[in-house]
Amino acid sequence: MKKKQKLVLKRKIDQVVEKCPGLSRETAEEYLKSTQNDVQQAIAKFGGHETDEVESQILTPKTDVTNVPSVNGEPAAPKAPSEPTIAKPAVPEPAAPEPVAPEPTAPEPVALELAPEPTALELAPQPDAEPVDESPKLSPLNFEQYHSLPRLPPPDKPLAPGLHNIDGSLVEGIIGAIQNGYSATDLRDLLSYFKKRDANILKESLNAEVRGFPAIFFIVETKDADLVRCWVKYGGDPNATHGPRRFPLLAFAILRGVDSRPRATRTIETLLRLGASPHVIPEMYYDPFDRDLRGSWVADEESYVIADDTQPWCTLEIRRHLVTALSLTQRYRLWQASRLNRVSGREQTLVIRKDAEEILGLHQTIIGQAMAAYSLRKSFFIHLAMPSRKPLVLLFAGPKGHGKSELANRLGYLLSSELANVDCADFKYEDELFGPKPPQQGYDLGSSLNNFLARNTGRRSIVFMDEFEKFDDTIRNALLIPFDQGEYADRRNTQKVDCSKTIWILATNKFDSIIHDICKGRGEIPSNPNLGPEDLTLRRQLCHRLLKECMTTFGAPLACRITEIIPFLPFNREEQALLADRCIMEMEAKIADPVVKATNPDEDKLVGNVHLQMTDNAAVCAHIADNYYVPELGARSISRGVDATITNPLVNWYLEDGDDFTEDQAHVQFRVGVNKSNEVLVWPVSRALDSTVLLDLS
Repeated sequence: MKKKQKLVLKRKIDQVVEKCPGLSRETAEEYLKSTQNDVQQAIAKFGGHETDEVESQILTPKTDVTNVPSVNGEPAAPKAPSEPTIAKPAVPEPAAPEPVAPEPTAPEPVALELAPEPTALELAPQPDAEPVDESPKLSPLNFEQYHSLPRLPPPDKPLAPGLHNIDGSLVEGIIGAIQNGYSATDLRDLLSYFKKRDANILKESLNAEVRGFPAIFFIVETKDADLVRCWVKYGGDPNATHGPRRFPLLAFAILRGVDSRPRATRTIETLLRLGASPHVIPEMYYDPFDRDLRGSWVADEESYVIADDTQPWCTLEIRRHLVTALSLTQRYRLWQASRLNRVSGREQTLVIRKDAEEILGLHQTIIGQAMAAYSLRKSFFIHLAMPSRKPLVLLFAGPKGHGKSELANRLGYLLSSELANVDCADFKYEDELFGPKPPQQGYDLGSSLNNFLARNTGRRSIVFMDEFEKFDDTIRNALLIPFDQGEYADRRNTQKVDCSKTIWILATNKFDSIIHDICKGRGEIPSNPNLGPEDLTLRRQLCHRLLKECMTTFGAPLACRITEIIPFLPFNREEQALLADRCIMEMEAKIADPVVKATNPDEDKLVGNVHLQMTDNAAVCAHIADNYYVPELGARSISRGVDATITNPLVNWYLEDGDDFTEDQAHVQFRVGVNKSNEVLVWPVSRALDSTVLLDLS
């Protein structure tokens, strides 16, 4: 039996067992086989068997010929019972003469008319038959209402602290302002003010209904991840639902994102890392995540094997839309969130008290690198729980293009902390990095890093030093005091700067060969957001070996001041494909913007108003990964592959098709898919390609 058929049968057995308490899985499978795998008939069959057994034990017929009243001296004919009744204990009554009843005559047998035997064709499964979609207890789901939520007018007066009370009218005013361009920064300032006044009332207001929808639905409709992040941070519920069918916010974000894949993906990632449950979406749509759903068996055979009582929103119409809407990266984020281990209560309390709650979603901001995210999060937890004057000093060790700078940037974003980037190759002397000391010329100007540290004294901040191995011993020695004591002297005025809360990240690819050699013995690292025993063993081996190399390369004094060594591993094939999808989405966002013909030709943006339609998302990305990924270059090699296979052919089509560039030019749509030879094709939707070349791209 094929894998998909086994899975379908397993889900049907689960449904029958769930509806029939006490029924074994083996018997449920027999019932399904005898009913041609019809779940409802199997359940009904169990009900019939159960009823027969129960009736034989506790039910008695209602007819009693020994106490039938007479009519004209003759006993009346007994009446057939309308339904069985439960036998009651006999109650003694005064004795009375009993009429003698004649022997009841046996009823004449009634001939049964048997239905004809079903033919083989009737017994065969009917793949084209559509399943029953709606529960009879609920009204049909009106999907059209989610296409565009009601438009609200902007508020009559400015949304400024002190001018409004926390109530429903305030939330309506905020939504009206957001629909008319209100920014996430303005929203954060406003909600911060109201949270200080009364956090509980603010939370209640943010979760109120507006024009029949939970308020947060209007925020998600914008596809602005920063607005969503702000709304949830101040009390909005990422697991909100709408209507009697409990239509989930996460499904709304997915289905509304078809026309803007990059922005929708970021919104979905934000909801998931802020607590939205991935389990509201049927698991079959994202496990496994690295397959295309369009035209697959998920779209037909399995799409209706869902318990309607637990997901009544997921009607047949919605399931078909999910197949079209879910992209490779979105499926990955759902799969990842469904498998992440839950944090402990103490960890949760710790990050809330230290205003670092969003660090819990660190894994869901990057692709792969589960070991690096795990190590960083654990080190940060320990540093928060056991604060000291010594700052957190982390060594990011791994090949180029494997997420070191991205993880640092994501950390800064989640902590809302300012980040300074230092390219170590640009500095040869200490004075260039920190600025000259008094009374040298220019000491009063300081330097970029000096002024950053002074500006963030006593506050959490991040310094990311890329290619740290390029620093010489003089510069590395100058870092020993800040790394050890959490103090630094401002070069402009010699005042003491508190950098005990600064997170120092030293990135290097000096030890790439060591990481590659150790990982080769392990084989390809699977895409698992949690570390198993083998992963933890590998982590210990890497850290032990890398610490020895740090001693040799950077010297013992600096190596001993490193809090944690965090290894970055080569991407596996699934992660390579996800990197390709991310590069494609970045390109999508760029070409979707309007055309700009500037006064200065150097400021022109001539490729615009272009929309991309991916027909075989997973297959396209897998092709790019297989043909372009280079372990030594990582994401950079994938980016080159996207340019070669999609961007360049698309721009070539675009340039050949138009007469001129205009800022109001019509929108054009391009389609990307894979043909029978597993080659990536790009073409305008307005043009048809030879059907023999394509693999079901319509």
